[in-house]
Amino acid sequence: MRAGSFGAGVVCLLAFLTGGQVETSADAGEITFKKHVLESKFRSEGVAVADFNQDGKLDIAAGDSWFEAPNWNMHPIAAEPQTHDPKKYSRSFNNFAEDLDQDGYPDFIVVEFPGQETVWYQNPGKTDSTWQRHVMVAETNDESPQFNDIDGDRRGELIHGMGEGMAISYPSENPTAPWQTKVISTEGHPRIHRFYHGLGTGDVNGDGRDDVIIPHGWWEQPENWKEGAWTWHAVPFHVPTQEKRSDMHAYDFDGDGDQDVLCSNAHDYGIWWHEQTPDGWIAHEISKTFSQTHSLCLADINQDGVMDFVTGKRHWAHGGRDPGGNDPAVMYWFETNQKDGSVEWTAHLFDHNSGVGTQFEVIDVNGDGLLDVVTSNKKGTFYFEQQAKAPKKKQGRSS
Repeated sequence: MRAGSFGAGVVCLLAFLTGGQVETSADAGEITFKKHVLESKFRSEGVAVADFNQDGKLDIAAGDSWFEAPNWNMHPIAAEPQTHDPKKYSRSFNNFAEDLDQDGYPDFIVVEFPGQETVWYQNPGKTDSTWQRHVMVAETNDESPQFNDIDGDRRGELIHGMGEGMAISYPSENPTAPWQTKVISTEGHPRIHRFYHGLGTGDVNGDGRDDVIIPHGWWEQPENWKEGAWTWHAVPFHVPTQEKRSDMHAYDFDGDGDQDVLCSNAHDYGIWWHEQTPDGWIAHEISKTFSQTHSLCLADINQDGVMDFVTGKRHWAHGGRDPGGNDPAVMYWFETNQKDGSVEWTAHLFDHNSGVGTQFEVIDVNGDGLLDVVTSNKKGTFYFEQQAKAPKKKQGRSS
């Protein structure tokens, strides 16, 4: 789920609270996931879910191969699929799927490595031929580029750094031609270099248009995003000395009617939400249970109408050198509990030997109405299938 969703001169209140209390749940009746290991080799740190062969079942793609549902047989996308040393890096940081050539078959998008190309592989359809590679953009800076529909046209745009600025790239009229790019930042804005951390989209000011969020602030989308000027709002969505965020999300977590911002720490401990108030922003710590939360998805896991979030540890993000780098590669979903304008979270551990990569998906893979989690990283490629909860037994005396 692509996941997969302020005012000028705002004052940020640097009150880093341990608010939004977190409880850890071990309730036997809680939501559970069945783990499917598609493979145990390091192929990619991103993953995409789509019906690549149009047989009515969602498949999973990672790096240079795709896994066919329901038995997860692997098929090549690149001419020579490769796996990698887990203490090094792949050429697949983020993966997305969309039918770019409008032929009815989803194509496969790969952000190769920070500062390098983003490419797409053209789905050959029913044939067994190799997927043809096309360059979308020549330079993709920031370690959390986003592929989201920011203008409501039902087609994704790539939000990424370029040069030292922030950019949005969109399809050219010829689908195989390089994409067109709109640079939304100007001189004096934060420098978005190849290894800059933290990026997201969301309607921060509630005007109905998605804005672009980074750890140092946000750009307000104008009425005409391709032609108009994007207004910059400087807000430190980060803890001092710890600016390396990952996916950032705008959502009204406390239910008070305005948008807050969620972020996490890509190479250390910490998950925070930044509360929007009439007087500025207040940062609240959610959890420091585990480190290296290098990707994070919003999703209503328990279907109560309020967005929760899913994240986990990116195993060996820097070869084990980060704080907690050799700890178990856990996966959690955090249940959002709103009450009277405040919020608390319940942390649910659902795996301890997989983790996230630099991007993952939360989506109903098998069509049972329950959201599943799909990840790919240095430990392999995984599908966590949410299990239907057993009906509660009626209270009373047995006969």
